[in-house]
Amino acid sequence: MKKLLLLLFLPLVSNAQENIERYKIYPTDNIYTSLKLDTATGKIWQVQIGIGDSSDAMTSILSNFPIAEFEAEIIEKQKRLTKEWEEEYKNNPDASPEDVKFFKPASLEDWIANSLIAQNGRFKLYPTDNMYNFIMLDVINGNTYQVQWNIDIDKRMVLPIIE
Repeated sequence: MKKLLLLLFLPLVSNAQENIERYKIYPTDNIYTSLKLDTATGKIWQVQIGIGDSSDAMTSILSNFPIAEFEAEIIEKQKRLTKEWEEEYKNNPDASPEDVKFFKPASLEDWIANSLIAQNGRFKLYPTDNMYNFIMLDVINGNTYQVQWNIDIDKRMVLPIIE
């Protein structure tokens, strides 16, 4: 009986990640501005709607750097860096043994172990009493970030909140 119940619930567990939204829209107190969050990577865009014609409607990058990366991207980055290291140091007769050792990239296992792996639902936004500020939470490791949107591009930012 236990095995039957396990088999019935296994498809629900394995498909759970697919049902979590990759992108979410969060309203701000400004009726024309919302924030679009990539819940897997932590990237954020400021979305503005227009009235009448669509000339005022636009999407602006608030934070284009991923806080978390997909495993395939991490693997590609580690492979690229390893190839560059092999060409510049390991296979270079002019490279010193100290440089070969010092510049050697970490193993793929270490890269993955020390990286934030992107997955849907990893990041969430929470409003604050300041209409221009949200707190972004990494629900897996608890890291928090101050997210500040603004019409003025110089006043937009995403900063880690250091504990």
